[in-house]
This record gives sequence, structure tokens and C-alpha cells, in this order.
Amino acid sequence: MSFRRTLLVALSLTASATFFSTAGTGAGAQTMRVSSADRAACMPDAVRLCRDQLPNIRRVVMCFLDKRAKLSRGCNAVLANYGL
Repeated sequence: MSFRRTLLVALSLTASATFFSTAGTGAGAQTMRVSSADRAACMPDAVRLCRDQLPNIRRVVMCFLDKRAKLSRGCNAVLANYGL
């Protein structure tokens, strides 16, 4: 599968996901809705920094937190809006 096709599949899977958990999967897990604008702001960073975590949104967010200093301003703003 070509990189472009892989990216399109990842984008499709990520766009179809409406929730991600920021703290585990138990009863205390906090879920958030992710808008398409937020996904669009962070997708370049996800591909650049966390490609191996796609399409798992929770793992991508954890990767973003580990690599916060390397994220774009737009994606950092999205994470800040979610309190991360």
C-alpha cells in the first residue's frame, strides 16, 4: 500500500472516530468530542510525529503529549482547548 493510500485510510479512520479517552477505559474515563476542524489542525502533526500511532486517536494524543514541544501552534491550541 502506498504512503498516500495509507494516509487516506488513516484520515478516514480518524475522521470516523468521534470519541477518544484521555484517561483509560474504565468508568472514570473522560471522553471528548473531536471536531473535524480540530482533527484537521492536528493531522499534519500526527503524520509527522506520531505516524506509528495512527489511527488510534488515544495513542496519538499520548504521543502528542510526549512530543508537545514539537507540535504546531494550531495543534497545541487544540490540545489546550481540551485542557491537555
